[in-house]
Amino acid sequence: MTEYGVPLGRRFRALKLWFVLRYFGREGIVANLREHIRLAQKFAACVKAHPDYELMAPVIFSTVCFRFRPPRISEIQLQRLNRNLLDAVNRTGRFFLSHTQLHDKLTLRLAVGNLRTTEAHIDQAWNLICAKARDLTL
Repeated sequence: MTEYGVPLGRRFRALKLWFVLRYFGREGIVANLREHIRLAQKFAACVKAHPDYELMAPVIFSTVCFRFRPPRISEIQLQRLNRNLLDAVNRTGRFFLSHTQLHDKLTLRLAVGNLRTTEAHIDQAWNLICAKARDLTL
């Protein structure tokens, strides 16, 4: 038998989770997760459709791993270019990208997790990323 109860010991560590479950309920949590995954898929579709970007990992949940990859640039230059793109986007304060190393390549990550994130935010993030990338390659 599997136990799905919320553990309420150890200094109320589960209290935050309990509040979320009480506020949204199971159906509300499922709906929010599905929406975040849908928005991540929308962003991933933008990445796939653009010839100068590539997905670095499958988009299973709400995190999209990608990088800017214009043609005829060496791998070392791509690492520097993506680091500069990450910094340029984050400096604006409008959106925050994180990064990781996948297959020894600097990879940018966009994670959808805010309850108020909409398709308009995804479009704005994509447009900002493209604009900053364009500025870096001029």
